Amino acid sequence: MSESGAGRRGRWRSGEESRRRILEAARTRFAGQGYDAVTIRSLAADAGVDPAMIHYFFGSKDKLFAAAFGGPESPRAPLDAVLDEGLEGAGARIVRGFLAAWDDAADVEPLLAIIRSGQAPDMVRQYIEREFTARLADRLPGPDAGLRAQLITGQLLGLALVRYSLRLPGPAAAGAVDLAAAYGPAIQAILDGP
Repeated sequence: MSESGAGRRGRWRSGEESRRRILEAARTRFAGQGYDAVTIRSLAADAGVDPAMIHYFFGSKDKLFAAAFGGPESPRAPLDAVLDEGLEGAGARIVRGFLAAWDDAADVEPLLAIIRSGQAPDMVRQYIEREFTARLADRLPGPDAGLRAQLITGQLLGLALVRYSLRLPGPAAAGAVDLAAAYGPAIQAILDGP
């Protein structure tokens, strides 16, 4: 084996070790300080890596959070894509996107366990508020946009609870298209407002 091949293996092991340390630091710091107070720099210092390495492995703080706790990937891009198409019909699109993110997640059980147990409620609330609810509220018209965005968040978290945690037979077995058809109008009514 060439020297360069051996070097690559060493760097790979070192990279995997750095990735593992970043995830451990993220779990500890997010749980202790909440989502909002944690910075990429503080995580990098805890993990003993350059902040650029966090961006290399995870891309952004919200994606690191999702990776650290096993939840669906950041809701930012899917939500922005849905809302860029306009609010008409967005209820069903939001439900489909939400379900796709949860269905694609490797293992949502760690995040669901945190939500169910009430451990670090500020951490989860801040993450959801910053990465989903506030972004949704910014795109909704009317003085009650914040309240409506929170109600939609509550509806979607309820759907996640019955489908992925409680595994109620109907929601757990239903396809995303069927759930979007059934659930979408309720979300749409909240999007549209009074």
